[in-house]
This record gives sequence, C-alpha cells and structure tokens, in this order.
Amino acid sequence: MKNLKLILILFLSFAQSANAEFMYLARSPQALLMGDAFTAVADDAYTLFYNPAAMGRHSGVSFYVINPAFKLTNPVDVKLSLDGIDTSMNTDRFNNFPSDPALITERILGYPLYLSLGATPTIKMQNFAMTFFGLSKMMFSLENAIHPTLELDYKTDTGFIMGYGFPISGHKGKGKTTSGNKTSLGVAVKRINRTGLKDSFDLFGTRLLDILNNTTNAQDIRRQLGYAKGTAWGFDTGIDSTTTWGNSELSFATSLLDIGGTRFSKEEGDADVPTQEMSLNFGSALKQNWGFFGYTFALDYHNAIDYNSAIASKLHLGLKLDLPIIDLFLGWNGGYSSLGIAADVMFMRLTVGLYGVELSPKFAERQDKRAVISLELLNIHVDL
Repeated sequence: MKNLKLILILFLSFAQSANAEFMYLARSPQALLMGDAFTAVADDAYTLFYNPAAMGRHSGVSFYVINPAFKLTNPVDVKLSLDGIDTSMNTDRFNNFPSDPALITERILGYPLYLSLGATPTIKMQNFAMTFFGLSKMMFSLENAIHPTLELDYKTDTGFIMGYGFPISGHKGKGKTTSGNKTSLGVAVKRINRTGLKDSFDLFGTRLLDILNNTTNAQDIRRQLGYAKGTAWGFDTGIDSTTTWGNSELSFATSLLDIGGTRFSKEEGDADVPTQEMSLNFGSALKQNWGFFGYTFALDYHNAIDYNSAIASKLHLGLKLDLPIIDLFLGWNGGYSSLGIAADVMFMRLTVGLYGVELSPKFAERQDKRAVISLELLNIHVDL
C-alpha cells in the first residue's frame, strides 16, 4: 500500500511539473469568456492582439480610455483534480488553514496561484488603431510532494502596438452597405519593454537561503533570482474576409502574430528575457443582429505551428448573446468551459466571468481555473 501511494505521488508531481500554457502578449476579457475564439471577431480594445486585419472593417472613431482588467485564480473553486483523481483532500483547500509549515506545504502543493493585472487604452480611427499597454502577471506553484520545488513565473510588459487594416477588395466605404464582401490585409508593429523572472527553487536546498542571507542589495537579489529586463520590436500580420447580407455577417480570418518570434535585447540581469513566441491562428465567426437581440458564434484554431500540443487543445469555440443592457458569454477553450456576463451602463461596461486553461502539454490533463473582471470607462464611438 505504501508503494502504491508513493507511485501515485510521484505520478502527480511529475504530471504537474509541466507548463504548456501558451503565453500571448494580451488577451481580451470578452474573448476569454468566449473560449478565446476571437481571431475573426476582434471588435474591442484588444483587436491588434488578435488580428490587425480586423481593422479593415472598422469605421468611424472609437476610444477605449480606461479599461483595467484583472485575472486571478478562481476564488470560488479551490479544488483541483487530475485525470479524475481528487487532490483536494475532499475539503476546501483554504478552510481552517493550518499554521504548521509542513501542513501549509501539503495544502498548497500542486495548486497554481495566478494573478494578472493590465490595461490597454486604445484609439481606433477608421482602419488605423493604436494601443498602449501595461500588463503584469505572476504564477506561483509549489510542486513535487517528494522534493518540494517552488515554481515562480513573473512578467511585466509595457509598450505600444499600432496597426492598419488595408481593404484590398470589395466595398471600401464606411461599411454601411446591406450586402457585399470585404477582404482586408492587416499589419501591426509593436514595441515591448519586458521585465521579470522565471525559475524553480528547491525548497529544501540552499540556493534560495544563500541568496536571501548573503545578499543585501535588492537589485542583486532579484538578479540572482533570475530577473531580466529587455526590449524588442515585434511584427504581426493577418487577413480577414467578411461577407454581409441583411442582418448577418460571416467572417474568415488568419493571423500570424510575432513573426519569427519576438526576441529581446537584454538590458539587465544574467538570465535571458523570454521570447514572445510566434503563433499562427485561424478563425471564423457568424454574427446576426435583429436590434433587440443578436448573437456571435465563433470557431478558432490556435497555434497551428505548435506540433507538440494536442490538436484538441488548439480548438476554441465561443458564443456571445447580445441582449438589452447585458451580454452573455459561453465558451470552450481547448477542453475547458467558460461563461460570463457583461453589463453596459452609460459609458461604463463591467465584465465578469470564469474560464479555464490547460497547464500541461496534453489535452484536458491539468486545468487552471481562473476568474476575470474588467471595467471599461469612457468607451466612445463616433460614426463618420
């Protein structure tokens, strides 16, 4: 029996040691609640992070002035299961939280803690868009029951992205025709200032203690922990083809983000600044609107050039229901469901919801359950 328990613990600790979540530069809260199926939708402040070609069907001037977004570990679901094996000890993980270090380690073992903060003020003028961004995320996890290891991944990105959608065929006016087809080619350029660290620390080893005990300067401490800082220029492109008839719109889109991989010139630290990996995405979306009610159904296939991940983990489905005052979202993100709601009041839009992401290289093996909250203020659109 003891051998069986040891084998089970070793299996769980090994399976939890991998992290396969693809790290995009920025994600739209609305898109995450639609399963991140947004390549052919891309109609909010995050357009350029999904497909610059979507700007080819934008008309008028749009401002997204204040739009902070928060993503965090789901606070209403503290249980974690792996392949049907419940690792939450059949109790709420943070109920009657212990004070003994060994018991604390047991409680948080294998439970990823995630926090992300960001803002993306954006202006769109006809087919041109520019977004300034400040994005910060941290993931903390204690792994391996036999030999506890602290996994820390912290990153902050600041900078800007600007792009243009060139209509190359079809209607090139204001997009007010009742039927027709428009195909657009999009390009975007971005400047990223990236800081952070990503490393593993042996909880019973001497490295972490030596760094904290023998180093007094804060800059030296973070450098020895693996902190790095760098800057880079990145480039994106995409294509979008949209057909409209009556109250319906059908779009097909492709985007290639971070062409060739966005690599950073290191300015500080001994560790390398993580490359922003290239991603090839395909998407389609059907929209219908009858004034008092509308919907958007979207299907995406992400990271087509990633040959290590399961095909099913790259599939994304999303549904948005447009109702008076509120919108409802449903999604399927590579094996995990998402749901949420958004409410519009004057120039304010509040979005809240829950979604899941995969943390292992395989399909539906290890889920991280997260919540997202977004508050948009002073969203303004003017038709020209």
